[in-house]
Amino acid sequence: MDPIAIELNRLADYLLAQAAENPQGRASQRIDLGHQQLRMTAIGFIAGAELPEHRNPGEAVLQVVRGRIRLTEPGRTIEVEPGTIARIPDGVHRVDALEPSVIVLTAVTLPDRGQ
Repeated sequence: MDPIAIELNRLADYLLAQAAENPQGRASQRIDLGHQQLRMTAIGFIAGAELPEHRNPGEAVLQVVRGRIRLTEPGRTIEVEPGTIARIPDGVHRVDALEPSVIVLTAVTLPDRGQ
């Protein structure tokens, strides 16, 4: 992939095809634009697939590129559609695909401030 720009529609098509072949119903690919502290990962889901409960790795947001997902954290559930960016909760959360979906997760690794 081009390290300066990524064509999200082409990546979404690829990930949805890969997810359809995966027993877990999802596929992911790291997006490398050459940043040191910015981590981006695209994830494609078939309808009904999930990203089970897990902890947030740091400050992060998700953007829905295609489809519709449910983002659940203790005490709150939201549905996220294309063109929407949502904050990833600081703590345990899960993602469920309500239809074939592709999301981009963006996380920032903060520099160690203890130095």
